[in-house]
Order: sequence, then C-alpha cells, then structure tokens
Amino acid sequence: MEPMTVTLMRHYRVNIRWESRYTAQSYREAMRSYDNADVLDQRLEPDGEYQHVITSALKRSRQTQALLCGRRPSLQTELLNEVPLEPFTRDRRERSLQLWNTMARLQWLVNDPKQPETRRGTRARAREFVDAFLRDEGSYLVISHGFFLRILSRELRKRGFRGRAIQFMRNGERRTYLRTG
Repeated sequence: MEPMTVTLMRHYRVNIRWESRYTAQSYREAMRSYDNADVLDQRLEPDGEYQHVITSALKRSRQTQALLCGRRPSLQTELLNEVPLEPFTRDRRERSLQLWNTMARLQWLVNDPKQPETRRGTRARAREFVDAFLRDEGSYLVISHGFFLRILSRELRKRGFRGRAIQFMRNGERRTYLRTG
C-alpha cells in the first residue's frame, strides 16, 4: 500500500490593516473585511508535486492556491474554512483586538452558542473533511487557516498520520503528515 502524505498549509498573508481597538459592530465588520481581502503576493515555490490540491472556500485560500499552483485544478470546500469569530458581547464599548479575539476563542472553547461554531462543531467538521476527502493514497496539499489547521492536524494524528502537532503556523508555512499501511 502506497503511503499517504498530507501537507497542511496556511494561506498567504492577507492585505489588511488591523486597528488596535474595536466596538462589537466594528469588530464584526473587520472580520468580514478580512474574509474578503486579497492576499499579498508571496509566490513561494511548491515544495513537491501533489496529486490532490484542496482549499477552503474563503478567498485567501483560493488566491494562495492560484499563486502557488497556477491554473492547476483544485477542489474547494467550506469544511476547510476558518473557525468564524463573532463579538463576545454586543455592547458599544471599545476593546482591544486581542481581547475580542481571545474572548471569542474562549467562548468557542467552552462550546458557547454565542459563537457561530463551537469546538464540538469544529472537531466534527475536521472529521467530516478527513472522511470525505482523504480516502485515496497519494499526496495532498490542503490550504486552510491557522486556527482550523490546529484542529485538523489533531484529527490527522488521531487517524494514524505522523507529523508535528500544530500550535501556530506562519502564513505560507507547511507541515507534512505521513501515514503508511
């Protein structure tokens, strides 16, 4: 049986300028702007030949794939989209970007329904992606997002893939996971 390799890659850096403070409404708008922003042209060289290229449905992943692989066909799936963030409160007070992000992630962690997706839901989405897309032997390039890639790498390791766990990935960084037999 041929080994299966899955290379996880975080999308290229996004061309956006973050403010230091936001209200709940302006934080929500900033997150939407981030989802619609272009990536900066990094054009890193492909680190191998991949039989399958799969990206999230978000613009920054699709643009990364186009810059990296040219017109090579790829699959897109919302299963690889970043874990969405919503304001942790609805008041009009300004708070730091770091506080907005941290509190939203804490709500996610404790499965708070105020977030559009809970930790339980994210884990289920990672399992669904592996079940649906990683069936055949061969090599895969999976272009996704920093936070979701942490969850996906854990799922791969549970499924018998060998590779370093992800705590943080820089834009354009790649990690390869291997499963034999």
